[in-house]
Amino acid sequence: MLKLVSLVLLCCFATVFHAQRIKWENFNNRANWRANRLEIQAGFCATQFTGDLGGGTGQGIDYSMKDMDNEALGKGAQVAFKFRFNRYLATKSEFSYFQVKGSDAFSENAKRRARNLSFESYNFEFSQRLEFIFLAQEFNGKFYNLTSRARHKGSNFQLYTFSGIGFATFNPKANYNGTLIELRPLKTEGQATPYGKATVIMPLGFGMRLGLTKQIRIGFEATCFKTFTDYMDDVSTFYPETGTLTDPAAVYLSNPSLEPELFLPGSRRGDLNQKDTYYRLSASLIFNLKNR
Repeated sequence: MLKLVSLVLLCCFATVFHAQRIKWENFNNRANWRANRLEIQAGFCATQFTGDLGGGTGQGIDYSMKDMDNEALGKGAQVAFKFRFNRYLATKSEFSYFQVKGSDAFSENAKRRARNLSFESYNFEFSQRLEFIFLAQEFNGKFYNLTSRARHKGSNFQLYTFSGIGFATFNPKANYNGTLIELRPLKTEGQATPYGKATVIMPLGFGMRLGLTKQIRIGFEATCFKTFTDYMDDVSTFYPETGTLTDPAAVYLSNPSLEPELFLPGSRRGDLNQKDTYYRLSASLIFNLKNR
């Protein structure tokens, strides 16, 4: 995942470098942005989750790529509709279905590996975003025209940042006797009632779009999703007291530790002070619905 993020950043910097050589007298003029006003897109993504499971060697660091585990790479797909209402601004509605997962077995920290907690979850997500297009050359041509000075005025690309709000469902599951079972109804931390099934999210990220033809672009986005739950991975507070759980599956999945003496009833199971976060790197085909 880190290599993929680095590659996207490198592509962005290369695009900016080429852009500096272009004359910007036609930058985002009204006729050009109106020609790309309505778009639909569909694509696939890779995901990473940073919550209470897995991570690097030391203490967990909030929003740090250091705590991403390559083995916990998830997948997903998304569709979206974009409406551009200004030279520099657009709004996008996006619907996604994606997987997140995590496991202490992937951690470089010995105590976390001994804790031995894990989960995976397939989720639905909807978000509404506002994009700020800060750099663009839009002449309904192909991106690779940038490589020729004589064809700069036919080039087509955008660089943008975005933020927004939305919601995502989550349903963490873990392996018990060879079968994935839902963790929410088990109340593995001894909760009086199960936690919710959805959370508000705030996406924040950047992207680039490159023209393939007058009607089609390819787009790449890197997004961080801030959530308002600490239970996407079913881990948040403390181990329940002895006797609180009676279901054999709940008893085991609450504390499947390889060294039970390190994780006693009432001791800390997760970090309740930090909400969960997930990340997505996506690639999409974008189809122009209005080209004139």
